[in-house]
Parts: sequence; structure tokens; C-alpha cells
Amino acid sequence: MQQDVDNMNINPRDQQIFSAVMSLYCNGEGLPVPSTKIAKQKGMAVCSATVRNAMARLEKVGLLYSPHTSAGRVPTNQGFDYWFDEFFPLAEIANYWQPKQAQLVELAHGLSKKYQVCCCVGLPQASSQQVFRVEVLEFDSNDWLVLLIDRAGQSHNICINKPDDSSDAVRYQFATWLNTVFSQQTLMEGLYRMQAMANTAPRNCHDSLTQWTRQLSHKLGSDNSIVVGENYLYKKVDCEQSLNIGVSFLNFVEDKLAFKNGVSVLNTENLPFTECNELIVISVPYFQNQEYQSRFCVICPKSAQIEQLIQEFKLLEPSNSVSYTHLTLPTT
Repeated sequence: MQQDVDNMNINPRDQQIFSAVMSLYCNGEGLPVPSTKIAKQKGMAVCSATVRNAMARLEKVGLLYSPHTSAGRVPTNQGFDYWFDEFFPLAEIANYWQPKQAQLVELAHGLSKKYQVCCCVGLPQASSQQVFRVEVLEFDSNDWLVLLIDRAGQSHNICINKPDDSSDAVRYQFATWLNTVFSQQTLMEGLYRMQAMANTAPRNCHDSLTQWTRQLSHKLGSDNSIVVGENYLYKKVDCEQSLNIGVSFLNFVEDKLAFKNGVSVLNTENLPFTECNELIVISVPYFQNQEYQSRFCVICPKSAQIEQLIQEFKLLEPSNSVSYTHLTLPTT
């Protein structure tokens, strides 16, 4: 009968052999690890018989199993959980990470290509970004283009229908009013102020304000994410159905990992992929302007180069981490 991992007392040599099995299995190939290969590892200084005995003990407590007779050992789900809990200081890695959007996209493409994994990233929430200034430009005969610009120069652009009097003078008045409403406010706060201050808007724009606030509200309410390298998963694991990786998947991960900072790992049994039992998720929350934004997730086979992937998160710029006392984690 398998012991509870939490109550196990594994000696240092068995831990070293278990760690070697995990490293050799999670090398991108996922082949059973034979005792002879462990014995040849640098720094082991043990014979194959000693390794076989250790593997038998590790199998008895449920960390390893043998898929075929004399085929070597592979880690169980319980073994993966033990590995992550005992061998990695996950909560201390990429603690309160504050990347720019360009870094998120670059990292997703870089990790996906280098390790042949899938990356799913929730993009920054538009509603929490602060507006520095507003411009209203001529777009075409029917529309104005409203630019809501932050201090970094990035903008959220919305086309709105022109009022009946769409002269330059009215457009300038409307731009001035929008700057009063939105300046130094988040987009969501600006939307509330736009509704509350509607009676102070230029008279010629009153009839159009309902339509404009509805368009802005719809834009702020839209979810956004990027998914890179999903095709790698279908090549490496047996998945008969689409994995549906995107916003709904990110919402699932956020529910599972609410309040958890640093690197977290979701093992197979905690994932929504019922038709695919060979995947894990490595996830890191990120922040902007001291507020939680979303998560960066790596979805990969268990045979992927997991140690190297975790090391990539260790290498993130220390300047992107700040004191936890000044940041807001997501709520359930």
C-alpha cells in the first residue's frame, strides 16, 4: 500500500536518485530511466544495484513506476508533486513580477520556440491603465477617432459617430471635456466619471454620449489573451479534442491559483483537459502599477525541460519585483 507522501522519510541518497530520475525524464523526450543511466551520472558514486534498490523503494512509496518489465522508471503524478514541493522554491521565483506588455509577448514567443511548449498570456487589463491625455481626431466623414493615451504613449482607440454639429470647434470642446473627465484616471474610473459628468459635456454632444459610453464600456469589458505554440502540444501528446486554451483557460487557472504569488504548478489532475493526461501548467502572476493584471502560463508535456523552464523565470529582471506589501493580489 502506498504511503502518503507528506509522511514519507526518504533518505538523502534516495532523494538524489529520485532527482536524477526526474531530470533525465524531463529532458524533452520522456523515456523511462534505467538504473544503469543513473549510475553513470556525474557525482552519483553508486552502482546499478544500489540504484535499483533505491528505485524499488521510491516505487513502493508511489513516486515512480515501471511501465514495462525492465523498462526503467518514470515519475507518477505523486512523484511530480513531490518534486515540485521538495526541490524548487517556487513561491520565491518571479515574485511580484512587473513586466511590460512587450516583454510578455517576447517571452511567450521565446519560450515556446526554445522549448516547444505552449504559452498562454492574459494581456494587461485595459480598465486599470491610467490615462494621461485624450485626443479627438477626424477619422472619416462619419466618425471621430478618440485616443486615450497613457504615460508610455500607448493608446486605446475608439471610433465614435460624429454629432450633428461636428465642426472643429465642437471637436476641440469635446476633447477638452474628455481630458477633464479622464486625465490621471484609470479607464474604468474615467468611464464612471463620463457618465456622472454627462451634463457638463458640450451641448452638441449630449445626444451622442450614451452611444459613446456604451462603446467604451464594451471595449473595457472585452477579454484579451495571446496563445503561442499550441501546435506543439498536439504533436507531443495524445489529445483527441481541442484543448480550448485562451481566456476561459486563464480564468480557470486564476480560480485555482488565487492569492498565490511566484511560480505555481498545476499537475494533470488539476487541469481541465479531461482527454489529455500528460500535461502540466507552470504559471506566474504579473502586476502593473502595483495591481494584479493576469497570468503567464506555460502548458507543456510532463516530459518537457521543466527545470530549464523554471530557470527561465528565475532569470527575470530583479527590478521587475517589488515589495509584496504594496501590491494587490486577485480575489476570488
